[in-house]
Amino acid sequence: MEVTLFNWSESRWRVLQPAIYLVSILPVLACVLLFENSRPLSEFLLVGVSVVLIQHAINVFNDDTDWEKGADTEKSNSWFHFHRGNNSSMKRHAWISLLAGICLGIFLVVKANRSEILWVALPLVLLGFLYNFSHLALSYTRWGEWVTGICYGPGVFGCMAYFVHPQWSFDLLIGSLAFGFLAVAVLLSHQPPQILTDFAAGKMSFAVRQGVEKTYLVARWLTITSLILLTILFCGLDKPALSNLCCVTILVSAVVRLPKRLSPAVILKTASLLLLAFGLLLKAGII
Repeated sequence: MEVTLFNWSESRWRVLQPAIYLVSILPVLACVLLFENSRPLSEFLLVGVSVVLIQHAINVFNDDTDWEKGADTEKSNSWFHFHRGNNSSMKRHAWISLLAGICLGIFLVVKANRSEILWVALPLVLLGFLYNFSHLALSYTRWGEWVTGICYGPGVFGCMAYFVHPQWSFDLLIGSLAFGFLAVAVLLSHQPPQILTDFAAGKMSFAVRQGVEKTYLVARWLTITSLILLTILFCGLDKPALSNLCCVTILVSAVVRLPKRLSPAVILKTASLLLLAFGLLLKAGII
Protein backbone atom coordinates (compact mmCIF):
# COMPACT_ATOMS: atom_id res chain seq x y z
CA MET A 1 0.00 0.00 0.00
CA GLU A 2 1.29 3.46 -0.94
CA VAL A 3 1.84 5.80 2.00
CA THR A 4 2.88 9.42 1.55
CA LEU A 5 6.16 10.68 2.98
CA PHE A 6 4.16 13.29 4.87
CA ASN A 7 2.29 10.59 6.78
CA TRP A 8 5.50 8.64 7.36
CA SER A 9 7.21 11.68 8.78
CA GLU A 10 4.33 12.52 11.13
CA SER A 11 3.67 8.94 12.25
CA ARG A 12 7.16 7.53 12.64
CA TRP A 13 7.58 8.18 16.38
CA ARG A 14 3.94 7.70 17.38
CA VAL A 15 4.61 3.99 17.41
CA LEU A 16 6.51 4.25 20.71
CA GLN A 17 3.75 3.59 23.24
CA PRO A 18 5.26 2.45 26.55
CA ALA A 19 1.82 2.13 28.18
CA ILE A 20 0.80 -0.80 25.95
CA TYR A 21 3.50 -2.92 27.58
CA LEU A 22 1.70 -2.65 30.92
CA VAL A 23 -0.23 -5.75 29.84
CA SER A 24 3.08 -7.63 30.31
CA ILE A 25 4.50 -5.54 33.15
CA LEU A 26 1.48 -5.69 35.48
CA PRO A 27 1.59 -9.51 35.93
CA VAL A 28 5.29 -9.24 36.81
CA LEU A 29 4.53 -6.41 39.26
CA ALA A 30 1.80 -8.51 40.88
CA CYS A 31 4.28 -11.35 41.39
CA VAL A 32 6.81 -8.94 42.93
CA LEU A 33 4.16 -7.77 45.42
CA LEU A 34 2.73 -11.22 46.17
CA PHE A 35 5.98 -13.19 46.36
CA GLU A 36 8.35 -10.57 47.72
CA ASN A 37 11.81 -11.94 48.61
CA SER A 38 11.06 -15.27 46.87
CA ARG A 39 13.72 -14.46 44.27
CA PRO A 40 16.23 -11.60 43.84
CA LEU A 41 14.58 -8.44 42.50
CA SER A 42 17.00 -8.50 39.55
CA GLU A 43 15.47 -11.79 38.39
CA PHE A 44 11.96 -10.32 38.50
CA LEU A 45 13.17 -7.38 36.43
CA LEU A 46 14.98 -9.55 33.87
CA VAL A 47 11.97 -11.83 33.46
CA GLY A 48 9.92 -8.69 32.89
CA VAL A 49 12.37 -7.57 30.19
CA SER A 50 12.12 -11.00 28.55
CA VAL A 51 8.32 -10.85 28.47
CA VAL A 52 8.28 -7.28 27.14
CA LEU A 53 10.73 -8.21 24.35
CA ILE A 54 8.47 -11.10 23.29
CA GLN A 55 5.36 -8.88 23.41
CA HIS A 56 7.20 -6.23 21.42
CA ALA A 57 8.14 -8.78 18.74
CA ILE A 58 4.53 -9.96 18.49
CA ASN A 59 3.34 -6.33 18.17
CA VAL A 60 5.77 -5.73 15.30
CA PHE A 61 4.72 -8.99 13.59
CA ASN A 62 1.11 -7.83 14.04
CA ASP A 63 1.71 -4.53 12.25
CA ASP A 64 3.59 -6.31 9.47
CA THR A 65 0.81 -8.84 8.93
CA ASP A 66 -1.92 -6.20 9.10
CA TRP A 67 -0.27 -4.06 6.43
CA GLU A 68 0.28 -7.10 4.20
CA LYS A 69 -3.40 -8.05 4.50
CA GLY A 70 -4.79 -4.50 4.37
CA ALA A 71 -6.06 -4.23 7.96
CA ASP A 72 -5.43 -1.25 10.26
CA THR A 73 -4.38 0.91 7.31
CA GLU A 74 -5.62 4.00 9.19
CA LYS A 75 -3.32 3.20 12.13
CA SER A 76 -0.87 6.10 12.43
CA ASN A 77 1.20 4.43 15.17
CA SER A 78 2.13 1.34 13.19
CA TRP A 79 5.68 -0.01 13.07
CA PHE A 80 5.18 0.05 9.30
CA HIS A 81 5.57 3.84 9.49
CA PHE A 82 8.62 3.60 11.75
CA HIS A 83 10.37 1.43 9.15
CA ARG A 84 9.12 3.65 6.31
CA GLY A 85 7.39 0.78 4.57
CA ASN A 86 10.44 -1.49 4.56
CA ASN A 87 8.97 -4.94 5.32
CA SER A 88 12.38 -6.65 5.42
CA SER A 89 13.61 -4.25 8.09
CA MET A 90 10.37 -4.70 9.98
CA LYS A 91 10.61 -8.50 9.99
CA ARG A 92 14.27 -8.36 11.06
CA HIS A 93 13.31 -6.05 13.93
CA ALA A 94 10.60 -8.49 15.08
CA TRP A 95 12.83 -11.59 14.86
CA ILE A 96 15.67 -9.95 16.82
CA SER A 97 13.29 -8.90 19.61
CA LEU A 98 11.61 -12.34 19.71
CA LEU A 99 14.86 -14.34 19.84
CA ALA A 100 16.38 -11.97 22.43
CA GLY A 101 13.33 -12.37 24.66
CA ILE A 102 13.26 -16.17 24.32
CA CYS A 103 17.00 -16.57 24.94
CA LEU A 104 16.91 -14.32 28.01
CA GLY A 105 13.90 -16.19 29.38
CA ILE A 106 15.48 -19.62 28.84
CA PHE A 107 18.72 -18.45 30.46
CA LEU A 108 16.90 -17.22 33.59
CA VAL A 109 14.74 -20.34 33.89
CA VAL A 110 17.70 -22.74 33.51
CA LYS A 111 19.85 -20.68 35.89
CA ALA A 112 17.09 -20.84 38.53
CA ASN A 113 16.66 -24.63 38.07
CA ARG A 114 13.07 -24.21 36.88
CA SER A 115 13.50 -25.94 33.53
CA GLU A 116 10.09 -27.65 33.85
CA ILE A 117 8.45 -24.27 33.14
CA LEU A 118 9.75 -24.43 29.58
CA TRP A 119 7.31 -27.27 28.80
CA VAL A 120 4.51 -24.73 29.29
CA ALA A 121 6.21 -21.43 28.42
CA LEU A 122 7.73 -22.32 25.04
CA PRO A 123 4.48 -23.71 23.51
CA LEU A 124 2.70 -20.55 24.68
CA VAL A 125 5.42 -18.37 23.12
CA LEU A 126 4.88 -20.32 19.88
CA LEU A 127 1.12 -19.73 20.22
CA GLY A 128 1.75 -16.00 20.66
CA PHE A 129 4.04 -16.01 17.64
CA LEU A 130 1.39 -17.72 15.50
CA TYR A 131 -1.14 -15.13 16.68
CA ASN A 132 0.34 -12.55 14.31
CA PHE A 133 2.66 -14.36 11.92
CA SER A 134 1.81 -13.97 8.24
CA HIS A 135 -0.58 -16.50 6.68
CA LEU A 136 -0.84 -18.51 9.91
CA ALA A 137 -2.09 -15.48 11.88
CA LEU A 138 -4.55 -16.70 14.50
CA SER A 139 -5.60 -13.09 15.09
CA TYR A 140 -7.53 -13.34 11.80
CA THR A 141 -9.57 -16.27 13.09
CA ARG A 142 -12.25 -16.71 15.74
CA TRP A 143 -9.55 -17.94 18.13
CA GLY A 144 -7.70 -14.63 18.46
CA GLU A 145 -9.25 -13.57 21.77
CA TRP A 146 -8.74 -17.02 23.33
CA VAL A 147 -5.07 -17.01 22.32
CA THR A 148 -4.58 -13.59 23.90
CA GLY A 149 -6.15 -14.67 27.19
CA ILE A 150 -4.12 -17.86 27.40
CA CYS A 151 -0.81 -16.18 26.53
CA TYR A 152 -1.13 -13.33 29.03
CA GLY A 153 -2.92 -15.27 31.78
CA PRO A 154 -1.28 -18.68 32.27
CA GLY A 155 1.53 -17.67 29.90
CA VAL A 156 2.80 -14.54 31.64
CA PHE A 157 1.39 -14.50 35.18
CA GLY A 158 1.11 -18.28 35.57
CA CYS A 159 4.66 -19.04 34.44
CA MET A 160 6.05 -16.08 36.37
CA ALA A 161 4.26 -17.13 39.57
CA TYR A 162 5.52 -20.69 39.22
CA PHE A 163 9.03 -19.39 38.52
CA VAL A 164 9.17 -17.54 41.85
CA HIS A 165 6.92 -19.88 43.86
CA PRO A 166 7.10 -23.38 42.32
CA GLN A 167 3.80 -24.93 43.24
CA TRP A 168 0.28 -25.03 41.86
CA SER A 169 -1.82 -22.77 44.06
CA PHE A 170 -5.02 -20.76 44.38
CA ASP A 171 -3.03 -17.57 43.75
CA LEU A 172 -1.63 -18.92 40.48
CA LEU A 173 -5.12 -19.85 39.21
CA ILE A 174 -6.85 -16.61 40.23
CA GLY A 175 -3.98 -14.44 38.95
CA SER A 176 -3.91 -16.26 35.61
CA LEU A 177 -7.64 -15.68 35.16
CA ALA A 178 -7.38 -12.04 36.24
CA PHE A 179 -4.62 -11.13 33.80
CA GLY A 180 -6.05 -13.29 31.03
CA PHE A 181 -9.36 -11.41 31.29
CA LEU A 182 -7.52 -8.08 31.49
CA ALA A 183 -5.56 -8.79 28.29
CA VAL A 184 -8.71 -9.82 26.39
CA ALA A 185 -10.50 -6.69 27.63
CA VAL A 186 -7.64 -4.55 26.28
CA LEU A 187 -7.78 -6.39 22.95
CA LEU A 188 -11.56 -6.00 22.62
CA SER A 189 -11.54 -2.30 23.51
CA HIS A 190 -8.94 -1.82 20.76
CA GLN A 191 -11.09 -3.42 18.03
CA PRO A 192 -14.15 -1.16 17.38
CA PRO A 193 -12.27 1.78 15.74
CA GLN A 194 -10.74 -0.71 13.27
CA ILE A 195 -13.88 -2.68 12.49
CA LEU A 196 -14.27 -1.51 8.87
CA THR A 197 -10.70 -2.24 7.76
CA ASP A 198 -10.70 -5.51 9.73
CA PHE A 199 -13.87 -6.63 7.94
CA ALA A 200 -12.48 -5.63 4.55
CA ALA A 201 -9.27 -7.58 5.23
CA GLY A 202 -11.16 -10.70 6.34
CA LYS A 203 -10.10 -10.38 9.97
CA MET A 204 -12.68 -12.23 12.09
CA SER A 205 -12.22 -10.15 15.24
CA PHE A 206 -14.84 -10.20 17.99
CA ALA A 207 -15.99 -6.72 16.94
CA VAL A 208 -16.46 -7.85 13.33
CA ARG A 209 -18.45 -10.90 14.46
CA GLN A 210 -20.51 -9.33 17.26
CA GLY A 211 -20.66 -5.60 16.59
CA VAL A 212 -19.36 -2.50 18.33
CA GLU A 213 -21.78 -2.22 21.26
CA LYS A 214 -21.46 -5.85 22.32
CA THR A 215 -17.66 -5.62 22.05
CA TYR A 216 -17.55 -2.63 24.40
CA LEU A 217 -20.00 -4.33 26.77
CA VAL A 218 -17.95 -7.54 26.97
CA ALA A 219 -14.71 -5.54 27.37
CA ARG A 220 -16.26 -3.64 30.30
CA TRP A 221 -17.43 -6.78 32.10
CA LEU A 222 -14.11 -8.54 31.51
CA THR A 223 -12.37 -5.52 33.04
CA ILE A 224 -14.66 -5.53 36.08
CA THR A 225 -14.23 -9.30 36.50
CA SER A 226 -10.45 -8.90 36.26
CA LEU A 227 -10.47 -6.20 38.95
CA ILE A 228 -12.60 -8.39 41.22
CA LEU A 229 -10.22 -11.33 40.73
CA LEU A 230 -7.23 -9.08 41.48
CA THR A 231 -8.95 -8.03 44.70
CA ILE A 232 -9.47 -11.69 45.64
CA LEU A 233 -5.86 -12.42 44.72
CA PHE A 234 -4.50 -9.81 47.11
CA CYS A 235 -7.16 -10.02 49.85
CA GLY A 236 -7.56 -13.77 49.93
CA LEU A 237 -10.57 -15.25 51.66
CA ASP A 238 -9.04 -15.56 55.12
CA LYS A 239 -7.82 -12.01 55.78
CA PRO A 240 -9.20 -9.71 58.51
CA ALA A 241 -12.43 -7.88 57.77
CA LEU A 242 -10.68 -4.48 57.84
CA SER A 243 -8.32 -5.36 55.01
CA ASN A 244 -11.15 -6.80 52.94
CA LEU A 245 -13.15 -3.64 53.51
CA CYS A 246 -10.22 -1.46 52.36
CA CYS A 247 -9.69 -3.50 49.21
CA VAL A 248 -13.38 -3.63 48.31
CA THR A 249 -13.56 0.16 48.77
CA ILE A 250 -10.64 0.58 46.36
CA LEU A 251 -12.27 -1.78 43.86
CA VAL A 252 -15.67 -0.07 44.00
CA SER A 253 -14.12 3.39 43.60
CA ALA A 254 -12.33 2.13 40.47
CA VAL A 255 -15.29 0.29 38.94
CA VAL A 256 -17.95 2.96 39.38
CA ARG A 257 -15.87 5.41 37.33
CA LEU A 258 -15.41 3.09 34.36
CA PRO A 259 -17.09 4.45 31.21
CA LYS A 260 -19.25 2.18 29.10
CA ARG A 261 -16.89 2.45 26.13
CA LEU A 262 -13.50 1.61 27.57
CA SER A 263 -10.25 2.34 25.78
CA PRO A 264 -7.08 0.24 26.28
CA ALA A 265 -5.48 3.18 28.10
CA VAL A 266 -8.32 3.44 30.63
CA ILE A 267 -8.30 -0.30 31.31
CA LEU A 268 -4.54 -0.43 31.87
CA LYS A 269 -4.48 2.73 33.99
CA THR A 270 -7.29 1.39 36.19
CA ALA A 271 -5.54 -1.96 36.72
CA SER A 272 -2.24 -0.17 37.39
CA LEU A 273 -3.78 2.09 40.03
CA LEU A 274 -5.43 -0.89 41.68
CA LEU A 275 -2.15 -2.82 41.83
CA LEU A 276 -0.29 0.22 43.19
CA ALA A 277 -2.96 0.63 45.86
CA PHE A 278 -2.59 -3.02 46.85
CA GLY A 279 1.17 -2.55 46.98
CA LEU A 280 0.80 0.36 49.41
CA LEU A 281 -1.61 -1.64 51.57
CA LEU A 282 0.81 -4.56 51.64
CA LYS A 283 3.69 -2.27 52.66
CA ALA A 284 1.53 -0.72 55.35
CA GLY A 285 0.69 -4.18 56.69
CA ILE A 286 -3.06 -3.72 56.19
CA ILE A 287 -3.35 -6.78 53.97
